[in-house]
Amino acid sequence: MKEAAMKLKMRCIVIGLAVIMTLCFLGTGLAADKTLTISSGPMGGDWYSLGGALGEMAKEVMPGTVVTVTTGGAVENLPKIHAGQADLGLSMAKLYHEALTGTESFAGRGKQENVRALAFLANIPMSFFLIKEGNPLASIEEIKAQKKKVRILTSKKGSSPALAAELMLGKYGITFEDIKTWGGSVSYVSYAEAANLIKDGHADAWIGPMVSGIVELTTTVKMKMLPISPAALDKLRDEDHYVRMTLPKDKYYFVKANTPHMAEAVILIVRKDLPENTVYALTKAILAKPERVRAIHQTYAGFDPATAWQNVGGPLHPGAEKCYKEMGFLK
Repeated sequence: MKEAAMKLKMRCIVIGLAVIMTLCFLGTGLAADKTLTISSGPMGGDWYSLGGALGEMAKEVMPGTVVTVTTGGAVENLPKIHAGQADLGLSMAKLYHEALTGTESFAGRGKQENVRALAFLANIPMSFFLIKEGNPLASIEEIKAQKKKVRILTSKKGSSPALAAELMLGKYGITFEDIKTWGGSVSYVSYAEAANLIKDGHADAWIGPMVSGIVELTTTVKMKMLPISPAALDKLRDEDHYVRMTLPKDKYYFVKANTPHMAEAVILIVRKDLPENTVYALTKAILAKPERVRAIHQTYAGFDPATAWQNVGGPLHPGAEKCYKEMGFLK
């Protein structure tokens, strides 16, 4: 009888210890997920570098977790995270809103509801129309007026830069098919491929952001910028929710004066069903050392933890919201 009681007592102790260890294990919210997949951007771009930096931060607060950084894009990262194929990623505020509501870019694809925002990082200028300096083309309007043959490069198909390029030209009544009909071409390429194709004379123009690979291209090949008209910028803001901004004179050598331009709000997104304490820890790691984000690229030099909860296009993850409140940024 005593032996049976002793066995029962030991079993209760073992079960109790197991429960305590499990609660401690999960209570951190960090070791519960043994893997973390970050969907970033194309190889050679700033988003891929940013994904790597986020991965290092994640490893610090999730010891023992295998962190994988994959390529992706602002559009495709949303359904990837919604489907559980990635846990953390980069996108744009306007696309996040469209994904949640199943509208515009996500019309017919269903609502991507298993996604939440973690932070706003920066407004990134989009759709720089760069063409070789010796090209006679002087404005975007001339392409349609004269049905000019121009070989255009943009980012990977399905990426935010490619979508922005298509929408921007659309405000001039120009489609990608028109470009092809007039003898030109539109190619979806990586940033490294874009630089090489223009250097080698296989393409005339780039429409996209000034990522490091493109900045480097402009140091070896003289380029000029065809500005986006105020009327087109107004339509991009009013119809497609892009941000209107001003490029300061001499930001790049081809920006000859303060120039109106278009931008998108870059945000971090996570799975809605990612544990609250995991997202809290990730958010705190990012906000506590903002210089790590700022050092990635000049685009993120103004990253401000105090306002990172704003302008994300939709609801924050509860773990992120908790962090902003505890740090005194969100009331």
